[in-house]
Amino acid sequence: MSAILNPHDHYFKETFARPEIAREFLVSFLPEPTLTRLNLATLNLQKDTFVDPDLREHFSDMLYQVKTVEEEAGYVYLLFEHKSYPDPLTLFQMLRYCVRIWEQALRADRSLTRLPPILPLLVYHGEQAWGEPRDMVDLLAGDEALHIYGPRFSCQLVDLSRWNADDIRESVLQVALEAMKNVRNPRLGREMLSRMLKLLIELTLGESAVEYIQALLVYLSAASPYLTEEEVRQAIQETLSDEGGRLMPTLAEKWYEQGIEQGIEQGIEQGLKQGLEQARQGAMQTLIGLLEHRFSPVDTELTAQLNRLTVDQIQSLSLYVLDSDSLDQVAEQVRRLSN
Repeated sequence: MSAILNPHDHYFKETFARPEIAREFLVSFLPEPTLTRLNLATLNLQKDTFVDPDLREHFSDMLYQVKTVEEEAGYVYLLFEHKSYPDPLTLFQMLRYCVRIWEQALRADRSLTRLPPILPLLVYHGEQAWGEPRDMVDLLAGDEALHIYGPRFSCQLVDLSRWNADDIRESVLQVALEAMKNVRNPRLGREMLSRMLKLLIELTLGESAVEYIQALLVYLSAASPYLTEEEVRQAIQETLSDEGGRLMPTLAEKWYEQGIEQGIEQGIEQGLKQGLEQARQGAMQTLIGLLEHRFSPVDTELTAQLNRLTVDQIQSLSLYVLDSDSLDQVAEQVRRLSN
């Protein structure tokens, strides 16, 4: 199984690459006056990404082309912020990415004299509610008399920390958003996972159900700091022992194809361990890279101490490194985390 270094990015793109889910998402979160101007049947996913390489740990993006009802070209741009806290400059970053989309459009068609419309949607799933600016004017310092010279730019916010699952009918999209919202919830495995799996089985058939279930399990097992092997195993047994029993052989085969040579119960257990370890290795690579970039090569003793930390501790230490003044200061923090 290939390493999933950023499970949030992987699950977001795998989910929203499906046109039926992307269309339902836009219908659910765009204002009605905006929707009436779009022909969503023409929605077409592009392969471009505009996020800076050094920010891809915290942001994912997807770009769609879409026609207006007047048959004019336009774009829908989704920026997914998977930090655990809101960033006040996210709106500015989104503006930069939209400028890059316009620049690309101008390079592709040098006859353009007006820019195609872009509908930017910010999807945020941090633990705190989003309280940062959604309009560029609110990012500008100084007196309001100076703000008239700033750019007019805003985005549609989808704040999953305040989103209610009942706001969307029971659907694959509802399961995906609920998974992203609750990935850091300690009650995920005990109270939510079985229901999510049952809903996917009820809503989808055959091969599609297997793909959706596998994508969900891979994401949650790699990204959740609380989900345990026993909770995953129990949720699968509860779900597949009922109406989902017909999917057991196919799901087992899927796990086998990824190098897991046991039955479904053992396969899920081994896959979960492997996914967690791969996520941990990815976090370690990022941390070691930060330490060597800021200070010096990491010695074997410190590396051994780092290897005893959990994924969450490694990720929090990566943020700590950015504000540290020396490698000794980082080493002291590692010792505190180890105790």
